[in-house]
Amino acid sequence: MNWTTFRSDRTPRRLRAVSDLEFPASGRQHLRNRYPHLSDDDIVLVETATRQWFRLIVRHPSTKLSMPSVVVDDLWQQLTLHTRDYAAFCEAAFGRHLHHEPRPTTSGDTTNATRGSQLLATLSHGRRDEGCGPSDLPLLFRLDQELHVHDGNRYLVDCGGRGECFPVANRICLQHLAGPGRPPRPRGIRGDLPFNDGRHGYAGGAGGVGGSN
Repeated sequence: MNWTTFRSDRTPRRLRAVSDLEFPASGRQHLRNRYPHLSDDDIVLVETATRQWFRLIVRHPSTKLSMPSVVVDDLWQQLTLHTRDYAAFCEAAFGRHLHHEPRPTTSGDTTNATRGSQLLATLSHGRRDEGCGPSDLPLLFRLDQELHVHDGNRYLVDCGGRGECFPVANRICLQHLAGPGRPPRPRGIRGDLPFNDGRHGYAGGAGGVGGSN
């Protein structure tokens, strides 16, 4: 059996470990204390998003990812406090100890190219995990806003800027994390493209003339 086959065989088993993860009661109580407005259903949603984070790590063990959600980060940190249970979960799900990373990416540090690229990788894999389209946000990216988490992360799929990012207060623009993007097209008629507005025609190319008077 080659290495690729071995990895593919063990992935379903590791994903089952993520699916079967039981969150400690202390973790739920921590969320209630820190975010008293959250309902029981909201806390279940946080647990669902935390499982999504762990699934991404299982499926992409060699990819550097960045935690998108403040509230999921809080729950993850609570899991690590249960040292023995967390170690057993990590061994079953990842085959290694998964260290809790520092605070998740916020609008203040996305100018860091490395952090930005890691967040984009998380976005791409999260969309694939949910079957999202290119203009959708997976749960990990929309959770803080949906649950009105204080100091949580809010994301824009696209700010609308083309040659530059249009800053929006308290929002992280995912469209421009990798850079400013392509410059906007100059206005006016492009000489290499034909057009016909029903009255005038233009064949394209230098000196091209079309239509009739």
